Amino acid sequence: MRKLVWLIFAAAALGIVAYALADPSPGPQHRGTLIRPIRAHSDGVHMKTHGSTDLIAQDFVYHPGDVSGWHYHPGIVLVENEGPGTGTFRDGCHVFTVPPNSSFYETGHHPVQLEDNSSQNFTTHLMYVLPTGAPPRINTGPPHCH
Repeated sequence: MRKLVWLIFAAAALGIVAYALADPSPGPQHRGTLIRPIRAHSDGVHMKTHGSTDLIAQDFVYHPGDVSGWHYHPGIVLVENEGPGTGTFRDGCHVFTVPPNSSFYETGHHPVQLEDNSSQNFTTHLMYVLPTGAPPRINTGPPHCH
């Protein structure tokens, strides 16, 4: 009986650790190559690409406690938080709150991380704009903040 109690306790502890270190749930990637470079300037928005460029659309579901892990993206990523939960976005050494129905972008080769510190799920809708064939995500270590 005592072994059974310890086994149940150990299983519960491992479950809590796994939940605390959980990754968000990714949806499928929908990838396509642009048929021509972007050279657009309209209504105050500018966008220009050089060479062959891919677009990838993907959704992620974040549950309370999920953390994306430190990473960066080639190119640019546009992110929209559908909510109802609120995210915490760490862009290098800067921390931003991402409320429901808000958006942000990621760019550059510096570490970023998104967390669900709320008590509710949220879904992010991502649009990657990256060089053709580039991976959409590169894992890295945390930034060196002072």
